[in-house]
Amino acid sequence: MSNDASQIRVGGTDPAAAGLVAGSAGAYLGASFAQDGSKSSGSVVIDSTNNSLEGIRDAINKANFGVTATIVNDGGDTPYHLVLSSTQTGAASSMKISLNGSDGNPTADADLEALLGYDPAGTQNLSQNAAAQSTLLNVNGIEVSSETTSVAGAIEGVSLTIGRTGAANLVVAKDSSSLTSSVTGFVKAYNDLNNQIKTLTGYNAETKVGGPLLGDSAAQAVHAQVRRAMSQSITGLTGNLSTLSQIGIAFQKDGSLALDSGKLQKAITDNFSDIASLFAAVGKSSDTLVTYGASTSATKAGSYALNITTLASQGSVLGSAPLAASTVIASDTTWNVTLNDSDPAVASNTATVTIPAGSYTPTEMASMLQSAINGVSAFSTAGSAVTASVETDGSLKLSSNRYGSKSNILVIDKSGTGVADLFLDAAPVAGVDVAGTIGGYAATGSGQTLTGSAGGPTDGLKLDVTGGATGGRGTVGFSQGYAYQLNNLTAGFLGSKGTIAGRTTGINQTIKDIGKQSAAFSAKLVDIEKRYRAQYTALDTMIASMNTTTSFLTQQFAAMSANN
Repeated sequence: MSNDASQIRVGGTDPAAAGLVAGSAGAYLGASFAQDGSKSSGSVVIDSTNNSLEGIRDAINKANFGVTATIVNDGGDTPYHLVLSSTQTGAASSMKISLNGSDGNPTADADLEALLGYDPAGTQNLSQNAAAQSTLLNVNGIEVSSETTSVAGAIEGVSLTIGRTGAANLVVAKDSSSLTSSVTGFVKAYNDLNNQIKTLTGYNAETKVGGPLLGDSAAQAVHAQVRRAMSQSITGLTGNLSTLSQIGIAFQKDGSLALDSGKLQKAITDNFSDIASLFAAVGKSSDTLVTYGASTSATKAGSYALNITTLASQGSVLGSAPLAASTVIASDTTWNVTLNDSDPAVASNTATVTIPAGSYTPTEMASMLQSAINGVSAFSTAGSAVTASVETDGSLKLSSNRYGSKSNILVIDKSGTGVADLFLDAAPVAGVDVAGTIGGYAATGSGQTLTGSAGGPTDGLKLDVTGGATGGRGTVGFSQGYAYQLNNLTAGFLGSKGTIAGRTTGINQTIKDIGKQSAAFSAKLVDIEKRYRAQYTALDTMIASMNTTTSFLTQQFAAMSANN
């Protein structure tokens, strides 16, 4: 017998003579099947509209619960074969196909049963051609297995992706070359910026030409703020490094940066894990169940005491009495399940879940319900899921995978076995958000995430509180590295209300004002010209009149002289 369902062939034509039991290809004996609630499962309806091989294939594929169906033609007398493949890997993975009747008839169609019925521990009308396997490897003499081709934890801090079998040597070392390249790039980027600003704001004594931003206050302010940020030490760090000079970066007389590669290499050797903190925004908590999530430009560096008044919880429904040793689910049992709904309600957060008929122990019941609900595509698409468990008193509990006020679950029976048969008169309980303060300042909870409220130094500081107790939870240190600070400064410079935008707006307004002044002056010149032309015309007319008078007087004087 093969314990992984792979086919075993024994030579000879009379198995009984050899003390063996004849079996069929792909079948195996003495196996068992236990439902794993964390694995996908689901149900499809086969009726007169899709009871062909193609219809069954399409129905399974549309259900999208972790099994794909294809049809293979082998070219024989009965060429078509329905092939079902699981998307799950790992030696513990197997498949069970159960069929039930409908409309009150618990017996499934005999032809469908003969075609699809498959139970590793019972009737095997399908043949298993390939068993799921786990990834097996040996790390320094220790056998390691993984259900997928990804192996994490075998080597601390290293994730492996296994592509083929064979032997290989894995060398884990500090990537000092990439770090050196990044630090060198940081220095070069600053020097490029420094040179550009000097070109724009400086004066060339040889050409006697000043830069286009010579004397511009905004450009000078940008340069000064960037240099000031680079010159200060980083507050809030818990490591051994707090300044750029400690990793070999220093300002020169001309305002540029220079990198001492020897000093950088020593820092990499002695304080490799602390170097990243010099450049990025980093948060560290003294409580292992509290982790730093994110921050904003408004978050101030420092060390803050954390106090939790309410821990986040999950929405759940808990049975009010223990389950029986065996619970029977009737055929055609369907429930309406609402998971992680909002206010107002969203239709996609409610789905009809088919509960497979059968007799279940409490553990089997929990596993089956978890798998049936999580197999609904609407829930998986939304990232919603449940965990089903049997409590210490034997009662059944369904919990949402989410935490907080948006975590809830409601189960209402629709047909067949009722919800009360499993949960009695239990009422659903909605989840609550984490609540508390950070550094004594108000904070807002959303699920397990606590975010510092606006107005204080912890504004935007996000902390994930994944467990523990209420009360004081130690301290959280937050620091802003040089690259993070420069990024915030750049956002301020380039933002819609930043320094450069304000300066640009001012220059554009000045240009508009000069344009208006030019237009007004041009209009004034037109008026002056008009006035001068009018005065010239009047003067010309007056001179012409005077010339006429002169001619008249001359004639008169001449006549008078002649008479005398």
